[in-house]
Amino acid sequence: MIVDASVATMWFVPEQHSDRAALLLAPEYQLVAPDLIRLEVGSALLKAIRRNEVTLEDGEEALGTLLPAAVRTLRSEDHIETAFDIAQRLGGSIYDAIYIALARTLDAPISTNDMDMAATARKAEVQASPIADGVPALPHLSA
Repeated sequence: MIVDASVATMWFVPEQHSDRAALLLAPEYQLVAPDLIRLEVGSALLKAIRRNEVTLEDGEEALGTLLPAAVRTLRSEDHIETAFDIAQRLGGSIYDAIYIALARTLDAPISTNDMDMAATARKAEVQASPIADGVPALPHLSA
């Protein structure tokens, strides 16, 4: 499962649907994201710290320990050409397109709280599940 920064941030900063995002931390899910997730979540944590929604200590722990433990990251740079093409042809930001390109490469769905990203992913024929709709079901493996 590809998880984007909008969902990962919910693990550390309470928002609507944070309870649903937390369900993705179950061991059944293998979460993957491009390495830029650390920058995006770091930016969101910094804003939350400045608004006194999260303590500095909790923000540092989230970024330095908890996020890396929860999500395996892959190099964004390896997907830049495909992401550029997706963003140019289908819209959205190159940042969102990096997640979409990674999802396409791994043939994995994206869990997001970003409706624009979900729309672009669908145009790119990548399954995108808004966290507001719940946690995506895992595929059943045949024995």
